[in-house]
Amino acid sequence: MKTLFAAGLLILAIGYTAYGVTTLTLLTSSGRPAAGFFPLVVGMLLILSCAINLWGDWRAWLTERRTGIAPLHQAEPEAEAKADTLGVHAHAIDGGPEFGRDVLIVFGYICGFVAVMTFVGALLAMVLFMLVFLFTFNRGHPLGNLVYSLALPACLYGLFKVLLNASLPIGPLGL
Repeated sequence: MKTLFAAGLLILAIGYTAYGVTTLTLLTSSGRPAAGFFPLVVGMLLILSCAINLWGDWRAWLTERRTGIAPLHQAEPEAEAKADTLGVHAHAIDGGPEFGRDVLIVFGYICGFVAVMTFVGALLAMVLFMLVFLFTFNRGHPLGNLVYSLALPACLYGLFKVLLNASLPIGPLGL
């Protein structure tokens, strides 16, 4: 299942890159990067990282088929040491198979973010996403969550809207 998921992500990355390259121009008439340049760079990085991940999963699957022994998820030595210090299980630090619920929650939040962005605007959607995400997974730090939820979207908005002059969805507040 893990290998199929990695293959699915690779196919999505290839599709994203192909869509971005075919629907957007890469360079302006003056030779400067245009709207398609960013999706091309991100898409190529996605393809590379997904291909590396798929290769590792494929090799583990082949090894399991050859030997009949399923590889166990083992934490990194640093994660083990940190877990021992904190008195928690190492999977609580470096992830593991028991965090599937968290993946589904994050996936739902991202889908919600994309869905509401066109109605409330990019900036407000980013702030709401960060608030919901951080207050779900980082409950013990409300002040830090609030600061991050305002600062990161403001920086991203400044980067994309002001510096790069990218078009972002505009909400009812004009942002």
